[in-house]
Amino acid sequence: MRVPRRAGALALSALAIAAIAAVAQAAVIQRDGVRLTVLSQVMPAKLPRDHLAPIAVFVSGHVDTPSGALPPQLKRMTIKVNRRGLLQDEGLPTCTLNEVKTASSDRALEQCGDALVGSGRFWASIVLPDQRPFPTRGRLLVFNGRRGGQPVVFSHIYTASPFPTSFVIIFAIKHLAHGRYGTELSASLPQTLGSWGVVDRIKLTLKRKYHYHGQPRSYFNASCPAPKGTDAAPVSLAEASFYFAQSKPISLRVNKSCRVAN
Repeated sequence: MRVPRRAGALALSALAIAAIAAVAQAAVIQRDGVRLTVLSQVMPAKLPRDHLAPIAVFVSGHVDTPSGALPPQLKRMTIKVNRRGLLQDEGLPTCTLNEVKTASSDRALEQCGDALVGSGRFWASIVLPDQRPFPTRGRLLVFNGRRGGQPVVFSHIYTASPFPTSFVIIFAIKHLAHGRYGTELSASLPQTLGSWGVVDRIKLTLKRKYHYHGQPRSYFNASCPAPKGTDAAPVSLAEASFYFAQSKPISLRVNKSCRVAN
């Protein structure tokens, strides 16, 4: 896949990995008492050889510990995405940080629904002083955005329990001129999120079709670069690095064979 401008949380630890997966892909890695599990799937499972086609992406990510203790807080992540593909946002409405920063999910959709490119759920453990961690869940929304004139991805999470709380994780997008990876996404999690609790599980579907100048477009697109005469090709899909509090970084590389549609 070639991604000349941008690719797609917390979710996007898994998001960029999934953006170029050709079929269901599960990966598990463990280091220093932290275990990371990622499952991703792209629909359709087969892609054209010679042109890009719209895709939808499903992502599930889970951070835990073998001991059952609360996992450390994820502080920062970087994701490098294979350049064979296209993340297309020309003509797609954009959202600003102020429109979603302190909003509920419903309010964020009222403000930025036209810029929505993904939605799902998250699970978290809230850490309150002198109390056991409190489990909660909420909505996860992903918006096409701009900040300082540059394209970004806003990942918005909201829960109403035990009290209304919202956070926005901002992914900066950088084009890479050389190598197997064409786009890098990077994000530092909000400092307030670390004092609030730990987001430890997400499920997310990413898809968006729209029209621009009367022509159909898709935010996520992909092809399979298999040579003629073959129906599959190996692809280095993505490489993601996760930086946890008081723990060494965990890096995860996803390699997979894509399949060609008839």
